[in-house]
Amino acid sequence: MGGAAVALLAASAAFAVSPASAGDDGAGLLLRSGVAGSTPPAAGGPALFTVNPGGRPWVAGSESKVVVTRDGLLVAKVRGLVIPGNAVPNPVPALAASLVCNGKDGALTVAVPFDTAGDADIRATVDVPQPCVAPVVLLHPNGAAGTYIAATG
Repeated sequence: MGGAAVALLAASAAFAVSPASAGDDGAGLLLRSGVAGSTPPAAGGPALFTVNPGGRPWVAGSESKVVVTRDGLLVAKVRGLVIPGNAVPNPVPALAASLVCNGKDGALTVAVPFDTAGDADIRATVDVPQPCVAPVVLLHPNGAAGTYIAATG
C-alpha cells in the first residue's frame, strides 16, 4: 500500500472514532456524541442555552452515547452518570433529554427510569427545526427543564 493510501486510511480511521460529530452523514445523522457531566455553578459550571447546571458535580461513563437523526429520533445510552463520592452514586430516579438547535432548547422527552448506578436509556422522537445548527443534547434530572446534569460534548 502506498504512503498516500496509508495516510488516507489512517485519517479515515481517526474520523470514524471521533467522540462527537454533527452534520449529515448521508443517512440522516444530525448528532453522534459522548456525554460530559456538569459542573455546579459554585465551581464555575456554565448555564448552557439558559439552562443551569445541577448543584453537584456529575461525571459520565465513557460508554455514554447520544445519537440524533434529522427526522428526530433521539437515542441516549447513559452509563455511569453519577456524583463522585456520593453515598448513593445517582440519587435521581428519572432522566429526560432535550435537543438544542440554533441556541434554543427544545421540548423535553418523557423522563425514563435512571438507576442508582447512573444508567438510563432514552429513545424518543423530538422536533428538529430546519436548519438545526450546532445541535446539543442536554440531560435533565427528573425532567426538570431548567436544570441539566450532563450534555453532549
